[in-house]
Amino acid sequence: MKISNVLLSAAIIGTITIATVSTNAFAWHPKGVISKKVQNITTGSALVEADSAGTAVTAKPGDTLKYVIAISNTGASDSNGYNDMAKTVMTDTLPTGVELINNPTNRQITEAIGLVKPGQTVTKEYSVKVTANTNSTIQNTACFTGNSTANDNPQQGCNSAVVAVTVPTPVTPTTPVTPVTPAPVTPAQLPAELPHTGMSTDIFGSALVLGVVYYVLHRYISSKRERTKSSILA
Repeated sequence: MKISNVLLSAAIIGTITIATVSTNAFAWHPKGVISKKVQNITTGSALVEADSAGTAVTAKPGDTLKYVIAISNTGASDSNGYNDMAKTVMTDTLPTGVELINNPTNRQITEAIGLVKPGQTVTKEYSVKVTANTNSTIQNTACFTGNSTANDNPQQGCNSAVVAVTVPTPVTPTTPVTPVTPAPVTPAQLPAELPHTGMSTDIFGSALVLGVVYYVLHRYISSKRERTKSSILA
């Protein structure tokens, strides 16, 4: 009886050990990884992993941004599908300050990616418009979930891309200077008769006076001679 119990116990322990070894040997091991990059299409910046304020992509209100999300399975290559990542879903809730260009009212992006095999990368991208109107930092985070095909190895992760928005300082327009219209120049009115001034006028006046005096004296002398002649003849 004791021997039977010992053999039974040994059999049970052996079965458990074999099951444990088998489970470890055939466990499913996908390894999901997510990365998110951003690019300012308006300014033509590079597509970068701007995952901190120090590496943020700069933008201004109205710029167009492109987000690129890559989900990879870095698990070991496996021909039996043990390391496949199944039921993979990507989600991205848009933060305040951006909106989808093709659907501005949609704030929640959900992508059913499905099966991702070891070494495979699935990429999703979308464009947004910067709607922020103040200096701010916009952190957009994308996440994923997945599992092994046997639902025994859940996978998840998140990654962010940061954009620094700067509102340009408005330029105050200068007031145009109104040109001053010069007053019309009225030509000086010349007098009807030039004033008798100057040396020539003085000489002319003196000559005129002398002429009158000479004429009077000449008439006087002639008259006197006529009277004297008349007296002699008489």
